[in-house]
Amino acid sequence: MNEDQFMKKLLLASAIALASATSAFAQAGTLPTAPGANSAVVAPPTAQQQTMIRDYWRRTPHAAVQMPNGVNVSTGDTLPDSVELRPLPNDMGMTEYRYIVVGQNLYLVNPANRRVVHVIQ
Repeated sequence: MNEDQFMKKLLLASAIALASATSAFAQAGTLPTAPGANSAVVAPPTAQQQTMIRDYWRRTPHAAVQMPNGVNVSTGDTLPDSVELRPLPNDMGMTEYRYIVVGQNLYLVNPANRRVVHVIQ
């Protein structure tokens, strides 16, 4: 077998392996999907959604959450299970998010992995 044939076979084998792995991940539900409550990946809210959330937050009082000692909150952080996540109202149509209020900030959280997606100030 010459070098060109070897490279073609190697490339084909790599493509098959990649396709198999992608299929397995898709069946396991670990590939990024459209935003939703069960998605592993949730996109940050649009500007319009941020405005809706900010308006909701301003007209409805929300008690701030006390974070466990040593836990800081910022975008990308995973919240401990002990922190209760609150749902946004159903009529807002943003079921892919939950939220917490800490200090003067509202943190949007992906409930599937408890990761902070966005901060609204």
